[in-house]
Amino acid sequence: MIRKQEMSRKILSAGFAFPSTFFDRKLGMLREISGIKLATIAACLVSNPCIGVDACANGPSDGGNAVLVQAEHVITGDGEMLEPGAILIRNGKIEAIGKEVVAEGAKIVQAKWVMPGLVNAASDLGLAGGTSEVSAEVTPDFDTSSTMDWGSRSFSRAVDEGITTSHVIPGSQSVFAGVSCMVKTAGNVDNSNAPYLMKKDCGLTIALCTDPTGRNQSRGRPDTVFMRQPTNRMGVVWILRSSFQKAIESKTTDDLDERKMTILRKALDQSLPLYSVSRTEVDIQSCFTLQNEFGVRPIIVGGDEAYRLIDTIVERKPEIVFTGLATSSRVGGLRGEEGTARRWNVLGQLDAAGATYCLAGDQLLEQARFAHRFGLSRDAALRSITLSPASILKIDSSVGSLRQGKAADLLALDSDPLEFRTAVQWVMVDGKVLSQP
Repeated sequence: MIRKQEMSRKILSAGFAFPSTFFDRKLGMLREISGIKLATIAACLVSNPCIGVDACANGPSDGGNAVLVQAEHVITGDGEMLEPGAILIRNGKIEAIGKEVVAEGAKIVQAKWVMPGLVNAASDLGLAGGTSEVSAEVTPDFDTSSTMDWGSRSFSRAVDEGITTSHVIPGSQSVFAGVSCMVKTAGNVDNSNAPYLMKKDCGLTIALCTDPTGRNQSRGRPDTVFMRQPTNRMGVVWILRSSFQKAIESKTTDDLDERKMTILRKALDQSLPLYSVSRTEVDIQSCFTLQNEFGVRPIIVGGDEAYRLIDTIVERKPEIVFTGLATSSRVGGLRGEEGTARRWNVLGQLDAAGATYCLAGDQLLEQARFAHRFGLSRDAALRSITLSPASILKIDSSVGSLRQGKAADLLALDSDPLEFRTAVQWVMVDGKVLSQP
């Protein structure tokens, strides 16, 4: 190990320049950079010596187990850009951030562009054995945290896309789908490449859409679980309203026992956030009807046709987790789930109206690039995949932006993150650097 350190210092002092293929190969080999590996990262990733800084931004003189990330451009996530920028990290937290940070003895990691790790506000990441409990239509006690496959490859794919935090919601095949959980896609204390549970019981998900009606039938052979209601939107709304009313009146039934009613009551008194999968204009409007009747404030997941209700959204001020971004001009590219009519600049309209929204789903960085191309401002596009989802999920005190005291979740890129040719270089979760495979 000592010999590796001496070799690294000699290489740096000589300022050797290696072929680019050498660095690509080395970057592909590194999956975790910690301990002594950080002492040689400069020799593996850069061809020039590390350049020190002159001023100190709250940085201690003792490096200890600190890591200093130096970048040509640092996007903080809350509207500020540092050029250049430096981030001092210790014990998985950001200890200091500024244009110049000094920390003697800290291990150096360099990058061109750095931004906060991406936050996915609605995903089915890691769910095993199906995303819903389809044996019943009222399953608020379906617990996503207990159905996780922590060895699922979907977590490593999420890391490859730059996603460091994900809100996992149940599928929408049941009217009351279940409770969600929050996960980190990597950073487990026993294995930094493995995910871990941040929080369980994050919110109750309902499906105010046609998804629960998909396989149900009102006529036919009575030998299937799908010989039941609802079979249309009216049936979905009826189950929602009647179940909430039973919870208020404490009327237990075969399909709504005390355990399930307790969860519904928490949603009714707003101690448990309520997420409503609603995409069409009529279903979004039904969310507001539920709000009028029961005093709930559903967070809308979907929102494909929100552009049809801009005035109502301005008045009601719902939070929208937008999953209906159109990213293709091919035939059918503007036709979403349930046949919704998508538009390219819905987020631009929501932003201009002062609505609270974020992006969610797969390929978040790609979505932000399209949203920016279709009219969303640069800052708003980047915020929609970092700080905005963190704020909607009420976890912005720990993730979503690069500020002192927050988790050291970073995304390093080789160029401007909103350029389509830009690639992810590495991802850091809780202060641990993971390379691209």
